[in-house]
Amino acid sequence: MKKSLPCFTALSALMAASLAIAQSPQLPAAVASSPAVPATKAAALPNPQPLETGQGRASTAQAIDQFAPGDQLLIKAASQLEHRASIAARLQYNVSVSGQTLKGYGSYWQQGSGDELKIRLELVASKEAELLEVSNGRFLWIDRRLPIGRTVTRYDLHQLRADPALAPPGFDKLDPGKANWSAVQPLLTAHSGGLPSLLASLHENFSFRPPQPMQLALAQPNAAPDLKVPVFATVGQWKPDKLASLLAKSDAEANAISAASSANTEQAKPKRIPARLPQEVLLLVGQADLFPYRIEYRKLETPAVTNDNGPPIPYQLSIHPLVVLELSHVVFDGPIAAGQFEYSPGDIDWVDQTASLLEHLRREREAQVATRSEGQSALPTR
Repeated sequence: MKKSLPCFTALSALMAASLAIAQSPQLPAAVASSPAVPATKAAALPNPQPLETGQGRASTAQAIDQFAPGDQLLIKAASQLEHRASIAARLQYNVSVSGQTLKGYGSYWQQGSGDELKIRLELVASKEAELLEVSNGRFLWIDRRLPIGRTVTRYDLHQLRADPALAPPGFDKLDPGKANWSAVQPLLTAHSGGLPSLLASLHENFSFRPPQPMQLALAQPNAAPDLKVPVFATVGQWKPDKLASLLAKSDAEANAISAASSANTEQAKPKRIPARLPQEVLLLVGQADLFPYRIEYRKLETPAVTNDNGPPIPYQLSIHPLVVLELSHVVFDGPIAAGQFEYSPGDIDWVDQTASLLEHLRREREAQVATRSEGQSALPTR
């Protein structure tokens, strides 16, 4: 199971499998594609509730002070998700594949938190391309239906949490202070499914710029005027080590393909940043509820240098994003039928990938420990 951008790769695989575009007039209008505009008045980032940790009760705000403002926004948004009794939302996604824009729709449900977090995510691109992700807190099931066939994968979340190599005490030693917020622990949280998984993946792979207060136009049904929603906008760009690792894998794949097809050294040159991969991410979260209403994976569009003589250069929605995920009709803390988080694969032969994922996570932990040890040894002695 690939860990980098799991939701991005899942969406890409889903939509690329079929060029049919699913259109459903019954579903709500999505976030308007017009650029966001600066809000007339800036708003301070709210602090989420305190949470219980293995070391006792601690303030999330104190735990994330070590991070840059943009990363703090992402962490607070993820923490707020964890403290919702339930979430229900409709979603729309757009993917640009080989010059074609593919659209799909779906629904999202979430209930509980921590080890009791339950998730159901449904995505539909066509009658032949669907993705279902269900977690009841014990198992995470991923059911993919594509034109080439159906595959079902299961992960044992209890086994992941019980593994001694990934236990929280070890994480406390690895990154003091960060363990007060579970979504800073992407080794586990990134595989719980749903929005917590997506935000954990963003935190792990990208560094986010200072937030800007904006207004986002939400299209309304029945030709009603657009609803202006105050949001915080932030742009994330690749962490150098994550991008280097991703490009190394891409180079290896490109070299292998070139070597198999031709002995020409010019053709064997690795390509940098494949066109299918994003270079940055735009995240828009509500100022009042810190809910992620829009996420854009896109090419590099944000200037590297800000205007020193005036306000920061405002973030803009992309005209040609690679992937856009939009959530609407969000309901917090409402009742959800228990059956929403039940799943049965039926007669299909499913595969349990827990062991391979555990091995991958252990290697990730070892690499993090080694990196931290190198950093500590480089510190000057008194």
